[in-house]
Amino acid sequence: MERMEWIAPCHFGLESVLKREIQDLGYEIAQVEDGRVTFYGGADAACRANVFLRTAERVLLKAGSFKAVTFDELFEKTKAIPWENYIPKNGKFWVAKASSVKSKLFSLQTFSQL
Repeated sequence: MERMEWIAPCHFGLESVLKREIQDLGYEIAQVEDGRVTFYGGADAACRANVFLRTAERVLLKAGSFKAVTFDELFEKTKAIPWENYIPKNGKFWVAKASSVKSKLFSLQTFSQL
């Protein structure tokens, strides 16, 4: 089973409850932050977490991470993520909701054009 990093956002104040729910499912906690809990699991973790986590708003797959200080750097580093591992060659996806936490770079219009 491939080890993937998953992010479960939650309402502020529910992080400790969400952490316990994830641990009860048998997954390893990577990090607990304000409004989210990051954990490790295989592909089945998405299914199990979506069914059994009561305090998570959704379950997200972490495809990559990096530091960007300009929008050009954000675009280039996002483009460099191996998207072919997640989306078929002619596949498309839309950004319906974007958010930013503790970032100086933020523009919903910019996110929707990536």
